[in-house]
Amino acid sequence: MIKCNVFVFIAFFFTYTTIVVTQPTSKVKVEKNKIAKTEKKEEKNKDDVIIEQQEQSNSSPLTRHEADLVTYFCKPVEFTPEGIAYYFKYIYNHPEYINYLPYNFSHMIQFLQYGIESGQNEAYAASVIKMFLQKVKAAPYIEAESFVNFMAEFPKVIKPYLEKKQADFLSEMQIVLKNKLSEMFARYFNVFQKNPDTFMSSLAEQIAKQTSQSVTQQHIEVEQIKKDVQRFFEICANKLIWSSRDDIQTWYCCNRLAHECQICLENSVLCDANALDDMCWSIIHRYCYFVDLSKDTLSKDFYAQVLHDLQTKPLLLTTLEEQEQLMISKRDHLICKLKTCRDICCPVLTRA
Repeated sequence: MIKCNVFVFIAFFFTYTTIVVTQPTSKVKVEKNKIAKTEKKEEKNKDDVIIEQQEQSNSSPLTRHEADLVTYFCKPVEFTPEGIAYYFKYIYNHPEYINYLPYNFSHMIQFLQYGIESGQNEAYAASVIKMFLQKVKAAPYIEAESFVNFMAEFPKVIKPYLEKKQADFLSEMQIVLKNKLSEMFARYFNVFQKNPDTFMSSLAEQIAKQTSQSVTQQHIEVEQIKKDVQRFFEICANKLIWSSRDDIQTWYCCNRLAHECQICLENSVLCDANALDDMCWSIIHRYCYFVDLSKDTLSKDFYAQVLHDLQTKPLLLTTLEEQEQLMISKRDHLICKLKTCRDICCPVLTRA
């Protein structure tokens, strides 16, 4: 009963990209920290939470309303008919939800995890991806550190759906072949007795055609889920933001994103190496945009360290070869952008 209601709610509550790149203020950073810790603090009363938030912010403490919204949008989903209805009506459809989702994708993880526990199939997983894709489209940006944390969890909650599809396929094929054999023997048993070699050749041809059709359909359905995943990743990557206050940590976060994409490929969550290459380029282009906007506030050490890494380390972010030799490499593209920004804001530095 619960499984049915969950799927119905997901199927019927889909709602609706403007890229707005800003550097999170201290107020937004406080929201991010609060979101990451909310589940551990649910037993604290509301006043204690607000006091703690105000102590964390040196210049822009959250208002009571903002603190309430942080707590409100981070509440775990209750997977009952009533809990699902409450989530969609009062959280998913809330106009402010798109301003908090970029800091916490836990609800998406919860929906996928619930589907595993309740025996849902790949169609359910596809509906969950689409459901949150609609909100990501409306979100003004995606906080990079939170997206890294999401990607670290994602393969564990999406891979079971792909494996289940493959297991279901084998079971379905066994039933189909059994029915096909029974039908052929029932209809052409006399032919089998008179000319078994001709009968078996015809039977083998029919089984081969049936198997080919089923394998093709199964492959298409699994690959479609992977394409949905990559589309979700790409849209998020094209909205990533970092805070210039984090300085060199933004570079480490950028490389962690590439690492999590590699793990997704190893777990067959991404289609192939081309999908990984596309993701690396999306991350690089977005990071270059961030550096260009933040060049005046990033430190001299930042430029020195990033350029040193690019010139001396085999970074996963830049190791995949380009599809054409004449195309600029990821490494050279990053180096060019870093040097250009460094020369503008730090002209007295010794040129690398």
